[in-house]
Amino acid sequence: MTSPDTFDEVDPANMQINAVEGFHLGGTRYTVSFELSDDDEEFFRSYVLDVDMGASLTYTIRQQIEDTIMTHASLSRDRHVVLEIGGLMHDLTPDGDSVTPLPEGTLRRLFHLDDGSQYVVGDDGVGYVRAEGGVWQLVPDPGDQPALRDIHGPNPNMIHACGTDGTLLRLRGTAWEGVDLPDQREFTTLEVTAEGHIYLGGPEGLALALRGDELIELTAPENDFFSIRSFKGQRYWSDANWGLNVQKGDSIVPLRELRHAFQMHASPEKLVIAGWKEIFVFDGENWDGFQLGYDGNIFLNRLDMADYGG
Repeated sequence: MTSPDTFDEVDPANMQINAVEGFHLGGTRYTVSFELSDDDEEFFRSYVLDVDMGASLTYTIRQQIEDTIMTHASLSRDRHVVLEIGGLMHDLTPDGDSVTPLPEGTLRRLFHLDDGSQYVVGDDGVGYVRAEGGVWQLVPDPGDQPALRDIHGPNPNMIHACGTDGTLLRLRGTAWEGVDLPDQREFTTLEVTAEGHIYLGGPEGLALALRGDELIELTAPENDFFSIRSFKGQRYWSDANWGLNVQKGDSIVPLRELRHAFQMHASPEKLVIAGWKEIFVFDGENWDGFQLGYDGNIFLNRLDMADYGG
C-alpha cells in the first residue's frame, strides 16, 4: 500500500481526533477546537467550529489550520484567539483575521478576562500579556525556566501561573513574582478566587489550597487533575483518568464518570468540558454533549449521556 503524501490522502479510519477547548457563547451557541492527526503523527489539521446545539446539531467552520491548535479562547460570539503550534497567535474577528508570531518559549495555555485582557504561558518560564486593543507584551523567564502549565486569575491584579517543580508565579505588569511554596511537585492547573485563595492541582491526586500563608493538602482521588473551574457556586476538578469531580469542603469527590475530562470553561449558564473527542455540557443539574467525528468530512453526533456515567 502506498503511503499517503498529504493529509487528504490519509484513510479517515486512521485518523485520531482530539478535542482541545469548548466555550459556551450563549443560548445554543458554542465554539470548539479540535485536532485531527494520522496514526503516525505525520499529518495534522485543526479546526475551530461554531456549533449550534439546537433541535438539530449543526456547525460552521470558523478556522482551519494545517497544523496543531495548542489552545484557543473565545472572547465573544465573533472574536476568538487561537494559538497554533510554533507560537503563532491568530485573531479571528468580524473585521478580518490576522496572525502574530510570538517567538519566545513554547506557548501552551491561553486565558482571558471579561475585560478583554489576554494571557498566554508555556515552557521556559515565558508568557505574554495583551490588554484589550493592545499588542502582545513579553513576560520573560523569572530565571529558572519552569514549564508553565496554566494561568488564571479573577482580575488583572491577581493573575497567577503554575508549573513544574512547585512553581507558582504572580504577574506584576510584565514581570513574574515568585510565590514560595514548601511543595515542589508539578502543578498542572490552578484557580484563583476573588478572595485570593489559590487552588492547585496536578498528577496522582495532587490537590492543594493556598489560603493566605496556609497551604492545605486536600483529600482527593489519585487521578491526574487537568483543570479547575468554579461554576454556580461549586468548584469542579476535571481529571484525565476518570472524569469530573466536585470540591466539598477540603475534599475532592467524584461526580460523574466521563472517562476523560480535560480543559473546562464556564459561562454563567454552562460548564463546558473537553473530553477525548467529546464536548460535555453541564448546567449544574442536566448534562448534554456531542462527539466529534471524521469520515473525510467533519460530523457531529449528540451524546447519549447514559453512556457517560448516567
